[in-house]
Amino acid sequence: MKTITLSEEAYQRLKSWKTDSSESFSKVVLKAVPKRGTAEDMDEAFDQLPKLTGRQAEVIEAEAGWANDWRSCPDPWATPSVNEGAP
Repeated sequence: MKTITLSEEAYQRLKSWKTDSSESFSKVVLKAVPKRGTAEDMDEAFDQLPKLTGRQAEVIEAEAGWANDWRSCPDPWATPSVNEGAP
């Protein structure tokens, strides 16, 4: 158990996160403040995701390939706007 000091504004904000009067501030903090993660935590979270289907992988690869090819991206300064000439 630790004692902390909060400004009135911080206290009111924390209090507003309580779902009911019996909920402790510790539970509110654990609910609202994410655990600081590491690259290893992120890697483990990715391992928990379902595997992509072949089709999903193809779509992602195609989109990422298009986005990473600067020659295929239109230059917004040189390409007329879709809304150009609109009233």
